[in-house]
Amino acid sequence: MKILLLTPRLPYPPYRGDKLKIFNLLKRLSKKNSIHLVSFIEKRSELDYLPHLRPFCAAIDVVPLPRWQSYWQCLLGLCSRLPLQVHYFRSRQMRRTLDEISRNHHFDVIHTHLIRMVPYTIDLPHPLKVLDLTDAVSLYLQRFLTREKNPFMKLLLKIELERMSRYENLVEKFQTCFVCSEPDREQLRKSAPEADIRIIPNGVDLSYFSNSKPVQYEPHQIVFTGNLTYHPNIDGIFYFIAEILPLIKKEIPAAKFYIVGQSPPPQVRALASDSVIVTGFVEDIKQYYLSSAVAVSPIRFGAGTLNKILEPLALGVPVVATSMGTEGLDVTNGREILIADRPHAFARHVIRVMKDPAYRESLGQQGMARVQRLYDWDAIVNSLEQVYQELADQNRVARRSSHWTPAT
Repeated sequence: MKILLLTPRLPYPPYRGDKLKIFNLLKRLSKKNSIHLVSFIEKRSELDYLPHLRPFCAAIDVVPLPRWQSYWQCLLGLCSRLPLQVHYFRSRQMRRTLDEISRNHHFDVIHTHLIRMVPYTIDLPHPLKVLDLTDAVSLYLQRFLTREKNPFMKLLLKIELERMSRYENLVEKFQTCFVCSEPDREQLRKSAPEADIRIIPNGVDLSYFSNSKPVQYEPHQIVFTGNLTYHPNIDGIFYFIAEILPLIKKEIPAAKFYIVGQSPPPQVRALASDSVIVTGFVEDIKQYYLSSAVAVSPIRFGAGTLNKILEPLALGVPVVATSMGTEGLDVTNGREILIADRPHAFARHVIRVMKDPAYRESLGQQGMARVQRLYDWDAIVNSLEQVYQELADQNRVARRSSHWTPAT
């Protein structure tokens, strides 16, 4: 198939959730399909990433959208009815680029990534358009609102939530849309009851996140990974350090908490101490998982499913998480993962894993087996291609029916 793939950000380097997902889809879809990638870039330096993407793309078009322009558009959009994140990605040049590409090329599928890019493809005359939402933004905003304390931010979130809840109705204009968990699908059905909403889970690259031999790990090391500019991650870090880590250190004074991720903001860097290590960007995140006794995901709000859980599980590293952090994952508490929503219970799980190597090994092996069975990107992309084919076949049948006239 010939696929037009539209993304709000260039999917390289694949270090954050949205880029990581699209890079893995792109790499695997390119084995059997021809991909034309269209993305925004914020800075000219991002052009240096194109050689890393060209092996997977028949063509790449990028449209500059500097951050100052996005901020200005959000300011102008404060009084409109559209969500601010749609204003953030408004671009006449992107619209012209896509109009020209659609006139000059025939695509079997137009795959739009994230609801903020809907304005560019919703009106394109094409029989097969799919929308990859990953998660329901309105669900994320609802949960964010319950945690936010700043009155001004609460007001902005409330306004954005109202706008997004209306805007999500547009998913009905696409032949199908994808989310990665059942709670996200249920949320979207409130705004778009007529939409065809399917679950395509997030996955993990098992060719990289795999471990077949015993590894010497540090028994006192706890690791947290993720995009450190993402509000649920920042909240989770502060929650863990303030309410959970002190309970762990009462039992294990040598415990150290590693915060691993690119671009930690000043408030996260300020947490660094003898017991809290903020690494910033690391080349090989796999080694931080393997050297840790346990990975944690103390997330208290958000939507979708989390790489910070799938990756360590794939390596056989036990994970302790909140129920919010495991939402959408087919894992069982006490068998493949440990789940707790209260600080004392969370700390008890971490302590047990750190103190009991045999239990740690058993839990890790069961988690690894589960992820390998259900969350391999290769299998997920095979399922996605089957959906493409199913929808394309439906369109062919519909076109034949529309041209058929009964004999007289």
